[in-house]
Amino acid sequence: MLDYLSLLSPLPLVGLVGFSTLLLNFIFFFIVQTQKATRDHSVIPNALPWIGRDKNEIFSSVRSNYRGLVNSVQLFKAGYQKYSKLGLIYVVPAWTRGPQIIIPPSMTSWIANIPENILSAKECTFDNVQFKYTVGHPEILHSDLIGVLIRRELTRSIGQFNDEIFEEIDFSMQSIFGTDGQWRKVGIYDSFIQTVGSSANRIFVGKELGSNMDFIMASVKFAKDVSISSYIIHMFPKALKPLASWFATIPNRYHSGIAMKYIRPLVQQRFDDMVRKRDDPNFSFEEPDDFVTWMVREALKRNTLIETSAEALAYGIVLLNFAAITTTTITATNSLLDIHSAHNAEELVEALREEASVVLREHNGVWTKQAISKLYRLDSAIRESARMSGIGGTAMARKVKVPGGMTLPDGTWVPENVTIGVAMDGIHFDEESYENPLKFDPFRFSRPREQYLAGLAGDKPPVNEDFVTTSERWLPFGHGIHGCPGRFFASNNLKMMLAHLLLNYEVQPWKVRPPNISIDVISVVPMQATMMVRRRVAKA
Repeated sequence: MLDYLSLLSPLPLVGLVGFSTLLLNFIFFFIVQTQKATRDHSVIPNALPWIGRDKNEIFSSVRSNYRGLVNSVQLFKAGYQKYSKLGLIYVVPAWTRGPQIIIPPSMTSWIANIPENILSAKECTFDNVQFKYTVGHPEILHSDLIGVLIRRELTRSIGQFNDEIFEEIDFSMQSIFGTDGQWRKVGIYDSFIQTVGSSANRIFVGKELGSNMDFIMASVKFAKDVSISSYIIHMFPKALKPLASWFATIPNRYHSGIAMKYIRPLVQQRFDDMVRKRDDPNFSFEEPDDFVTWMVREALKRNTLIETSAEALAYGIVLLNFAAITTTTITATNSLLDIHSAHNAEELVEALREEASVVLREHNGVWTKQAISKLYRLDSAIRESARMSGIGGTAMARKVKVPGGMTLPDGTWVPENVTIGVAMDGIHFDEESYENPLKFDPFRFSRPREQYLAGLAGDKPPVNEDFVTTSERWLPFGHGIHGCPGRFFASNNLKMMLAHLLLNYEVQPWKVRPPNISIDVISVVPMQATMMVRRRVAKA
């Protein structure tokens, strides 16, 4: 009897309850995912072939989605070889974002210039990042104010603020990497995201707030939060997303709240001062030249309820940080990893360092816009890294907005609200696009220019293939009417940052590059990867 009663002791019961809870949660999660996968797959025309899905296997939809989660790189590679190379369309499954229809490279020029009201890049981005749930003040997302200012003011001002940007880069790197010449072990991604955040915000919000690390780190953490929470929310069907998002976005609200605590008063004060100056020319106020001023000035011209809300405009700066910080940090991390894990890393670093040293010396030690434009080899190395180590998956993703669907150039009909795009890695690693496409060739894009300038390539200038130039065979920034508008600002800051790192610091090379991680339809940089870095003894 006592032996029997001992079976009812608390520990086994706790274990049983815990196991039962986990089992029930797993069953619930499996049912939810199965229903979601089945519904998502049902909108795809039956005539289209799939990669990674066997329609005859049990639970084929959810099982293929799981393959998309853990093996997307191989699925895209197989689909490209089997279908895209033959000019055919196929469908690739994805655990979070739903199945995507992949069009062949022959349709790249077509999709690049289709208007937004037919194939929407904006709605595709909104859906991918789940902006409806992951960020606040969705009304500012539907305004083109920030995009207009990026294209008009920020791009036009490139080079104008390089002294200020360099000051932030130098201060940030000294703080993180040290000045004593001793080796330090630091996180690559975290180091770059801090440097990118502080240097970009010097232009976004000015020196005082741009150097406030509480604000910078809150903005940085918010950028991470949005990416993580969007993946979580994607896993739930539409009916459960409001509930799931409330829990998933707790970090988002916390960190955006901290950022807003700093940026809201700045925007409100700027708004009040500019309105007063407009109404009273004698009011003593000189507008700072930064993104906040540009934003308020444009908002006052438009005079709409949403765009003249200091709260919404302040949140616009938070969202601007999300877009600017994340992509530049990813590119910087990939570039450093690819350069310092090349088979000839030491020679490559020395060549890039020599170029930067010569250019800087020719421009009196100042990183002007013209000086940065002369970093041909560094520009090429960054571009090659983006080709080799891009985000993978689907480039130029668009959501079909034609009521009732539309017919593609090859006659294939696709329904409304499905996502179509091209396989970026497939194009980037195609021998028809590049010679030795699987080789990291850092000077692939600078070599023709260098040969031309040396008089070794005839009289015809080579095709411009610098980092900001998009094409049908190089797609990290998209291509056509929806090419990334912030790429010019990002390129300027990125090259200045990496050139400064090369000239003033040593990084121990890797024998084997820390691999990027394939998650669903994208490739993510190894955020936990570290590097050994120290200040160079002879400062440039």
